[in-house]
Amino acid sequence: MGVRSRLRAILAATVLSLAAAGVSRAGSVTAQVGAAPLAEAPPKDPLSIYVMTFGPGDHPFFKFGHDAIWIHDAAAGTDRVYNFGTFAFTGPRLILDFLHGRMTYWLSVSYLPAVLASYERENRTIDVQELALDPAAKEALRARLDVNARPENRDYKYDYFLDNCATRVRDAIDDAARGRLRASAGTPARLTLRQQALRMTADYWPLYLALDIVLGPDADRPIDRWGEMFIPEELARGLSAVTVAGPGGARPLVSEARPVFAALHRPPPLETPPARARALFLAGSTVGLLFLLLGWAATRPQLAPPVRVGLRALFGLLLAAWGLVTGFVGSFLVYVWAFTDHVVAHHNQNILLFAPWALALLVFGIGVTFGRSWAARGARTVALAALAAAIAGALLKVGIVRHQENDRLLSFSLPAWLGIYTTLAFYVGRWHPGRR
Repeated sequence: MGVRSRLRAILAATVLSLAAAGVSRAGSVTAQVGAAPLAEAPPKDPLSIYVMTFGPGDHPFFKFGHDAIWIHDAAAGTDRVYNFGTFAFTGPRLILDFLHGRMTYWLSVSYLPAVLASYERENRTIDVQELALDPAAKEALRARLDVNARPENRDYKYDYFLDNCATRVRDAIDDAARGRLRASAGTPARLTLRQQALRMTADYWPLYLALDIVLGPDADRPIDRWGEMFIPEELARGLSAVTVAGPGGARPLVSEARPVFAALHRPPPLETPPARARALFLAGSTVGLLFLLLGWAATRPQLAPPVRVGLRALFGLLLAAWGLVTGFVGSFLVYVWAFTDHVVAHHNQNILLFAPWALALLVFGIGVTFGRSWAARGARTVALAALAAAIAGALLKVGIVRHQENDRLLSFSLPAWLGIYTTLAFYVGRWHPGRR
């Protein structure tokens, strides 16, 4: 467009504006002379509050999803995202703090385009819920978050079940909604803490199995919907069930819910956790049968002596490996109970299924490899004690102590230890009976 054309456009716009102003003024005069003045419309609230729910990602830390609060200020033209899930991913104490349950997280504030781009790159679903809060509650929520985000206030000690990115958002929204979220969430939870954790990690079996082993009976106690909202997805469900008072009566707290980004080729989390008791029973039975078959085969006189020696050596090495793994797991569970702040991992009855003293099999297994009878006797004693502990763990299911949902692990541990002890009791004693 040339300069002349631009001037014409500006002139036309000016004329139209003056004409509109004249019409408006004339209408105002007419109203003052001939009719009662119209009531002024209330000013539009410039703030919009959204809860952002991000779906699970690929990294184990991202399997539970994430939450944030997005505040859109139309007057200032800003879109700020308040994120309680920020931590130093590469800090020098990351592993130690994680193991001890002493991770420091903080509230950070980012701008919306950067947040959306980050989660879209990770192929994580993004959903938003706009909240129907009154203007004063919106202002109070923004002020609270701004104060919380100051360097002297932003840090907090993270707990994966009791104090995380979702529970912090939950508490802030409940305060803004004058306790309506808490009041609506007093009904029994859909699942326990353990069941929620296992359903969210079902597609990544190492994490699924690790969580099932390390969680103690506190993860199986009855909770309400409020406690279940440590999962972002459950918080979104809880928000959708809340009503608040409005000018025309009660109205939903969530005025609008909409998807922003749908993850590609990523199925949603399961609604309930997979049982997998049958698979673990088959795995434990396979372990027990493997040891039995090796012990039986190594005593067959039909086999050449070098073959029998090789089978004995394999049995001893597998026994040492089994003792190392199970003994380490049991020792770790004792350590977590005694020395860490992971409350949901305390009083763990799985210590009986993964006997810490099984570490002794590392030495005895190597001794069995070389045909030492003292090693066979020692291994037999250790296996008998481990089998007795696993049976004691099964007897606890009658309700003597707090219930722990570990049937799956019992179905793995009992047949494995039974096969190992049976082999050591009936076969290994025949190997080199005269050697010491």
